[in-house]
Amino acid sequence: LLKKLALYCEVEKENIQTFNGSDFALHYIFACFLNRDTKVLIYNPNYTQVDTYVRLYSDNINYSEINNPFEEHSYNFHEIENHDVVYISNPNNPTGHCLDPLTIKELLAQHPDKLFIIDEAYFEFSGKSCAKFVKEYKNLIVTRTFSKGFSLASIRLGYICCCEELISVINKIRNTKEVNSFAQVLGEVALDNIEETNKRIEKVKQNKKKLELLLQKNNIQYIKSEANFVLIKVSDSEKIVRELANQKILVRDRSIFSGFENTIRVTIGDWHLMETVIKTILKYP
Repeated sequence: LLKKLALYCEVEKENIQTFNGSDFALHYIFACFLNRDTKVLIYNPNYTQVDTYVRLYSDNINYSEINNPFEEHSYNFHEIENHDVVYISNPNNPTGHCLDPLTIKELLAQHPDKLFIIDEAYFEFSGKSCAKFVKEYKNLIVTRTFSKGFSLASIRLGYICCCEELISVINKIRNTKEVNSFAQVLGEVALDNIEETNKRIEKVKQNKKKLELLLQKNNIQYIKSEANFVLIKVSDSEKIVRELANQKILVRDRSIFSGFENTIRVTIGDWHLMETVIKTILKYP
């Protein structure tokens, strides 16, 4: 599995390690590289589970708001200078916006004493990755999962790409038994049949494009996404989420983030489901 992942990520086998889901990988990373005084920077909005893991080990977590997310979607990278560890989901969760890997490469070079954790959970949809940079930069850890693009969330299989030195540190506390044999075999099968995954991803992209066209036609604001979901501005997120749930369609209300009031994150599914989502949104102009 490690060999196949290395080939898939275009790195060496020594640059790969597997975990019981990418959440466990993040947990181990923070356990190894944070202490109570470590200054951690997270760009908001972001994957909220990360906050829980960071707070277990550091009392110094700080947030930088992403500016103009529905337009420029710009990051204040000057704030990195005042921190020790930087977490970036790329594509961003929940906006779906993806930074150019070359932009992140510049940051790695500019801040060699800062540890960058790039969460590429939705890499299969964007096709943009920083994984190959681990050969050159020892301050980079890329996390990935089989849960999204491969549609194998229930097997709990994630992995990281980074230099051998960082893997060596993490291996000191990693439970080597936590990735079960069924997950390992299914991971291999998925990589051996990558064309099937690519077919599903292409279908998702087609449905996402159709959804975006309908949103544009009806003058509904949304963020252009490079993931398998779209963040949409609606009139009443609470009512829409509740009504869709009654129709057994679950979407996430992202109003918890400042500046994202009345926004919902819709994961792209079969087209008849997307039509139901649009019809429900249009009921609340």
